[in-house]
Amino acid sequence: MRAKTLARGFIEIGTEHGGREAVVDGPVRLRHDEVLRRATAVAVRLRHLGVGPGDRVAILLPNCWEYAVTYIGVQLAGAIAVLVNTRLAGPELTHVFSDSAAGVIVTDATEGRLGSRVPGEFAERIVPVEAVVAAPEPGTADVDPSTLPGCERDASDVAHLLYTSGTTGRPKGAMHTHANLLFNAGTVRERLGARPGERTLIAAPMFHAVGVVSQFVGFITAGGCCIFTPEFKAKTVVELMARERITFFAGVAAMLRLILLEAEHTAPDLSSLRLFVMGGSPVPEDFPGEVARRLPGLTLANVWGLTEGTSITTYTEGEEYAGHAGTVGRPVAGLEVAVSVGGGRPEDLRDTVGELCMRGPAVTAGYWNNPDATAAAFVDGWLHTGDVGSVDGEGFVRVLDRLKDMIIRGGENVYCLEVENALNTHPDVADVAVVGVSDPILDERVRAVVVPRSGGSLDIESLREHAAASLADYKVPSEYLFVEELPRNASGKVLKRSLVEIALTAPDDVLPLAGGAGEETDALPR
Repeated sequence: MRAKTLARGFIEIGTEHGGREAVVDGPVRLRHDEVLRRATAVAVRLRHLGVGPGDRVAILLPNCWEYAVTYIGVQLAGAIAVLVNTRLAGPELTHVFSDSAAGVIVTDATEGRLGSRVPGEFAERIVPVEAVVAAPEPGTADVDPSTLPGCERDASDVAHLLYTSGTTGRPKGAMHTHANLLFNAGTVRERLGARPGERTLIAAPMFHAVGVVSQFVGFITAGGCCIFTPEFKAKTVVELMARERITFFAGVAAMLRLILLEAEHTAPDLSSLRLFVMGGSPVPEDFPGEVARRLPGLTLANVWGLTEGTSITTYTEGEEYAGHAGTVGRPVAGLEVAVSVGGGRPEDLRDTVGELCMRGPAVTAGYWNNPDATAAAFVDGWLHTGDVGSVDGEGFVRVLDRLKDMIIRGGENVYCLEVENALNTHPDVADVAVVGVSDPILDERVRAVVVPRSGGSLDIESLREHAAASLADYKVPSEYLFVEELPRNASGKVLKRSLVEIALTAPDDVLPLAGGAGEETDALPR
C-alpha cells in the first residue's frame, strides 16, 4: 500500500484488484471495482448535499454492504465519518450528533428502523441510505475518483470519529487520522496476514475499532474480502464461516466457545479458518488446548488495543501465545509500551505494575471538541491508556485491569482480571465478571457475578474454595451473584457499572459466608 490517505488507498486497491470480490452481504456480492464505482457516486451525492472536506457525516447503520460503500464514499468526498453506535438511546444520540456537529445523517429512514430513533431536532439532517448508495446516475458513472476532494486530504487529517463505549462516562470522539488507520492496516497485513484472497467475517460492529479499523479498513486495503453479518449469532456465524470459506475472525473467547458448541451439532467444514484473534476479555488457561483438539488447523492469537490507540497495540499468536499464557504479546513494530507509576512519566520498567502507556503512529489525535480530556490522556506523545499492567523482561505485556475498575480493599489492590481468570478455571463457570462494591469498613469489597455452565452443579462454597486455592485471601470474592448472562455493550465489553449497582437482597434461601481477611459475614443469595 503506497497511498498516504484512505481515499487514495481505496482507489489504488479498486484499480489493482478490481476483479476480486470485496464485499459480501447476503445475496449482494461486490467486486473491488464495483465498490469503488458505487462509493464514487456516494461522494458525488454528498457534494451535491453541500458536504465539503472536513465536514462530518454520521453513519447510523448495522453492518451491511451499504455501510461499506457509504464509508468509502465519505472518504472520497474528503469528509469525516462519524460512526454511531446503533444501540444508543435518544439522549445519547443527541450527544453524539451535537458533539460532532454532523450535518448529514445516513441511516435507514424506514418507519420503525434505526432512523426513527434519531431525535426530532436532527430529523432534517437524515438522508435515507437507499438514496445515498443507489446505482450511479448518468453523468456520475464516469467521474474519475482521483479528482474528488478526498484525494487532496493530508495523512494527518481526521478520517473518522469513533466514539468511546461510554462504560465510565459520556462517550468521547476519538479522532482517527488517515495516518493512524493506514499504519494499523500495515500491522493487519504484517501480523494478521491480510492479503488478496483472504476473507474475514465482520460480526464486530462497524462503530467499533475491531470491526471498522482492523477488519474493514485492514482487509479491504489489502485487497481482501469482507463478509458482513449484522450481529453475532453462533448459528449464523458458523454457517457463514463454512459457506464463505472464512479465513480470519476476530472476537472474544466467549464467541469461539459458542462457535465450537454450535459446530458440535452441525459438523460444518471450518477448515478454511486459519486465525482467530481474541481480545477484550479473559481467556481461560485451558481454552487453547480445547481449541487445538477441536480445530487443529486453527491458530489462536491474543491482542491488546484500545480506541485511542487506533486498534492493535500488542500481538501474539500460536506457540508464542501458548508459551506466554496470561500476556497479550509484545508491542507491534513501530509502537512502544511503558509503565507510569503514580501518574509519573512513562518509563521502561520491567515487572513493575502501573498504568500502561503507549506511543507511536497508532496514537490518535485526541478527542474531538474536548481539549481537557485530550490533555489528560495524551501527554508528551504518550497515551495514558487507563489500563493497569506490567511488562516483563522479554517485553511481553500483561494487562491486569482497567485503572478505574481496580478494587482497593483495605489498602490492598485487587485486579479484577486476575480474579476473573481464577474463577474462569472452575469447570462449572461459563462466564464471570468481578467488580468492587462500596464497603463502610474496607472501602471496597470484591463481588463476583457468575454465569453457571449449563448442566453443571455450581454453588457458592465451591466457587469460594476454588478461588482461595490460587488467590490471596483479600482477593477472594466475598459476594457471589448468579445470572443467566452478563450485560455487555455492542463492543462485547461487560457493563461493570450495572453490576456494581445491583442491590443484593436477603431472601429466605441465603447462604451465610465467612468474609475474607477480617471481613464480617455476608448473607448472600445462592
